[in-house]
Amino acid sequence: MPYKNPENKRQWEREHREQRNVQRRMRRLEGKKGSTVAYPVPDPILAQKPKSGWKGIVGLAVGLGVVLLAVLSGVTVPDAGSRGPLPNLRG
Repeated sequence: MPYKNPENKRQWEREHREQRNVQRRMRRLEGKKGSTVAYPVPDPILAQKPKSGWKGIVGLAVGLGVVLLAVLSGVTVPDAGSRGPLPNLRG
């Protein structure tokens, strides 16, 4: 309700407060009575749909390609047990 005078707005709200409260109560009661399902039920047809595995296949191919590239380029994986103690960096 866009009133230019805020006092007129407050006066209208005071005069119609009970009417607005009754409307709110009625809407709450209608909402409670009308909703029989609390949570949406998933569609069983969509749940049985097979999922395509092309993303998994592409991921596997990329992973194998990276490993193959690393092997061909001569990358060595350091062995954690072959290192000696950590150096003392404090001086």
